[in-house]
Amino acid sequence: MAIAELAVETRTENGKGYARKLRNGGKIPAVRYGKQCPVSMYAVDRSAMDKLLLEGGGTSLVALDVDGAGQNDEMLSIVKDMQRDPVSGKLIHVDFYGVRYGEPILVEVPLVFEGKAVGVLEGGLLQPVRRSLEIKCLPRQIPENIVVDVSALAIGDAIHVNDLEVEGVEFIATANFTIVTVQTIAGEEEVAVDEEDELEGELEGEGEGETAAE
Repeated sequence: MAIAELAVETRTENGKGYARKLRNGGKIPAVRYGKQCPVSMYAVDRSAMDKLLLEGGGTSLVALDVDGAGQNDEMLSIVKDMQRDPVSGKLIHVDFYGVRYGEPILVEVPLVFEGKAVGVLEGGLLQPVRRSLEIKCLPRQIPENIVVDVSALAIGDAIHVNDLEVEGVEFIATANFTIVTVQTIAGEEEVAVDEEDELEGELEGEGEGETAAE
């Protein structure tokens, strides 16, 4: 995985007033923390952060360039958390987690479903249950996404987390939960049930009529 570089500025101030001042200037507050690194406070350009997230999807390795000192492997990080304005949707805060090349880390990675399921060709509906998974792996082995081939799924079939295998990746799951399944379309089931009910009602009505005639 390629390592992105992001320029950040050291900050010593915090609080709502200072954060508002940063945002008005096109920047947002950020913090970096980790297992073996001190908590550090930074300011980062919002547009640069938006570009990073757009290109890397939030799972990229990021080398922070602090105060113009250049890329530093000791500042290798991943995006751990983000906050957005509930009204505008704009990014207002970001957390970086410091990582080391040789130490496995936990990260959330998006799923990509590939192929045309047999069950969909038969009239079923592909139903993704999970859009991302938590994994554990070395920083340089973080995949941009995990591809799940759904081609063989018939109606009623499902793929579970234990069915997935990706070299160098451990899936963090306490249960063998469903990732994706193919279901019958609910509307068709309801129509079929209604038709059966109507037919049974007609037969019962005919039976009652014959009994009365006798």
